[in-house]
Amino acid sequence: METEYKYRLDDVSLIQEIIDDPMLDEYVDRDSLEKIRMHAVYFDTDDMDLRQSGIAYRIRYENDRITATIKWDNHVENGRHSREEFNLVITDERFAEHPNIEAFESSDAYDVLLKAAGHKELHKKVEMDFTRKLIKVDTGNSISALSFDEGVIHGLHGDKDVLEMELEWYYGNSEDFQDIAESLAEKYSLEPEDISKLQRGFLPDDEPEK
Repeated sequence: METEYKYRLDDVSLIQEIIDDPMLDEYVDRDSLEKIRMHAVYFDTDDMDLRQSGIAYRIRYENDRITATIKWDNHVENGRHSREEFNLVITDERFAEHPNIEAFESSDAYDVLLKAAGHKELHKKVEMDFTRKLIKVDTGNSISALSFDEGVIHGLHGDKDVLEMELEWYYGNSEDFQDIAESLAEKYSLEPEDISKLQRGFLPDDEPEK
């Protein structure tokens, strides 16, 4: 299960301002800040069976690492996204170019994919390129990751800029995680982002899906 808060940023200067915020002093080691180059490709059938079933099939290049991810059963409320997620490290770049559902056969994701799309071929639909700045947040009672994404979505209807803040809960006290997210959002007047990057890639504009 993945749980995270997502907020859209209006100004790139907010990234460093939030990272340096004194309220995070006791929770973060700023020397451990990671900078990750991301290239993400989302796949679906020609009939868009996965999209219609609320499933995302993603291949993501993270610096020198390749990960295949399936996400489904998404619930969103006021910027808080909760969904089932399964990740698989990929060592064969040929699979990254032509993925199928068989690699997930030993996971719950396989049944989800099989029910939605059977063994239909998957093709590239949406791509993204962005840089992520990520820093771990350790309150002593919980661990989460504060990240900032800056880049572009290459969607079905053209390119869209990405400038987002996410706080993803790893484990521990979820109230800590919630308090930090809501405190940062209030201090910097951040608007909750209920639309995922993938949804934005499908839409002609950034209006919520009906």
